Amino acid sequence: MDHGGVLSADAPDPEIARRAAARSLGFGIAGLVAQRHLEDFGSVGVQTGESDGVRDSATVSRQYTLWRNPEDQDDPVNLAAMDDERRRSLEEVPPWPRPDWLVATVERMRYPMLWEAVQTHWSRRGTTRPSPAEVLVEHVQYVLVNGYRDELALPESTEDPWPTLVDERSVQSGHPVLVDGVERPGLLLDTDPFVLGLATELDDGRLLTAVLPRDELPLLTVAFDSAAPLD
Repeated sequence: MDHGGVLSADAPDPEIARRAAARSLGFGIAGLVAQRHLEDFGSVGVQTGESDGVRDSATVSRQYTLWRNPEDQDDPVNLAAMDDERRRSLEEVPPWPRPDWLVATVERMRYPMLWEAVQTHWSRRGTTRPSPAEVLVEHVQYVLVNGYRDELALPESTEDPWPTLVDERSVQSGHPVLVDGVERPGLLLDTDPFVLGLATELDDGRLLTAVLPRDELPLLTVAFDSAAPLD
């Protein structure tokens, strides 16, 4: 429960409901393959679209915690770069009990995260949908304006439209994307200095898009599971 903006100690973890919503969609949720430097902590985002009460589109995103030294999670090299104000806010302990999941969430914010790293896009058969290149560009743009605002010197206000940071002209076709151990023809967006974008259509019509931080690529295995477990 929420008491005046303060969560009670027995408040439910909202991630449980989000994972249940993702499962209820009835299609596999793609993700990066299991690997040493990434921890899949079960965080997903779900967006759906309807027409006349019928679901005609859905997108599920996945997040990961990055461990630069997975053998020693207490190694300071694992900490995310942040200013002193941000660090102090994470270290402050309020004078009221918090649910365990919230304490764990705040602690996790001390470490770098691959936010919105992989998205699975589903559309009902017969509906009009954007091209894979359009979806990839939208995914990359979304990560940039929300995750690299300081680096890009973007304004805090959202009153004006965000600048167009990437476009379809930069998308290259014919790039191999490894899914379930098999190379598939895909798309590459490799012009941004901060992130790399990939996309590929799966056999059942789903579209997989990924946006990965360029600085962390040496630590990552860029390969995907078309239906990675959500637990």
